[in-house]
Amino acid sequence: MANALYTKNGHNMFEVSSLIQKAIRRSNKDYACYAANELAPRFRNYLWKRLLCVSAEDCYDLITNKIVALKQADDSQNWQNKSPLFIEKAIGILLAARKNRDADYFACNLLNSRDRIEFPKDEYVGDSAGCYTKNGHDTFLVAGLLERAITGKDDVRAGYLANELMVRYREFLWKRIVSIASNLNYQFVTNEIVALKKADDMQPTTSLKSSIFVAKAVTVLLKVVKYGRCSLYVNDFDYPIVYLKDYDNRHMVIPDYVFDCHTHRGRQLGKTKKEFIIAEQSALTPYKEGEYDKCTWNRYFYLEKNGFYDKNNITPRPDDKKMKEIEDGCVQRSLFD
Repeated sequence: MANALYTKNGHNMFEVSSLIQKAIRRSNKDYACYAANELAPRFRNYLWKRLLCVSAEDCYDLITNKIVALKQADDSQNWQNKSPLFIEKAIGILLAARKNRDADYFACNLLNSRDRIEFPKDEYVGDSAGCYTKNGHDTFLVAGLLERAITGKDDVRAGYLANELMVRYREFLWKRIVSIASNLNYQFVTNEIVALKKADDMQPTTSLKSSIFVAKAVTVLLKVVKYGRCSLYVNDFDYPIVYLKDYDNRHMVIPDYVFDCHTHRGRQLGKTKKEFIIAEQSALTPYKEGEYDKCTWNRYFYLEKNGFYDKNNITPRPDDKKMKEIEDGCVQRSLFD
């Protein structure tokens, strides 16, 4: 494969990256540790990126705060002599965490506003500041309606509204999500939402940022409102102690389940996204039933076929000054009072 990057034992780096996520989904300690040991010497930042993604995409419990803290501790080490301790702890936590893919379902099927929704005039919230979302909605109307959607347990509308803000006003969206979490008055949940924002901020500053951290934050809030408590989430739990050095002299064969539609080899083999969704859902260990496990993925396949964004509805962006005012929360202060 041209221009491929390789780990210390000669594996394709992207295949090993796929391996660590799939091994953690399966709670397979050996493969997860082997993959981490392969990536750590040359691709440490990429490894942490993947571990953060796993914490949101595959884990039910609120553990992104723990993985963020461990990454920050790892970053603070002397780069010439870094210990694997923080990576080992992160892997242990991720292996033990209960698994479900609600955030991934939400990101793929609900966190999208390709098809414009019209809002009744009696749902208006706030005063227009001349700032509009991708589909031409007043930005502050959307912000107010997002909180209503979450407290009203409306997953579909919450996904639409969150995406309308995320496309242009990501920082403003996070301010609203943190505010909504604070209003629910569960400090444990608010801490996790803040950590999810930190994880989102750690992504490269590009238009291709993953939406998984936003999706996890919104799904967490929806569940807390739906069930009226945060005790459904586990805060502290036992996790296995792992030592990456135990894998220094091992050479393991990449298992077949790694080669799905997201890898070059998997695409050559004709693997499909439908196969991936079914296989990875059934592999979750330890499994925790989610809100969307019995839902169809038809919306995602519709979006994939027809384009994730309807270009005909995209309105002009605000100028740089207005964008900064929105991101800094300096416009329409009444919304924050």
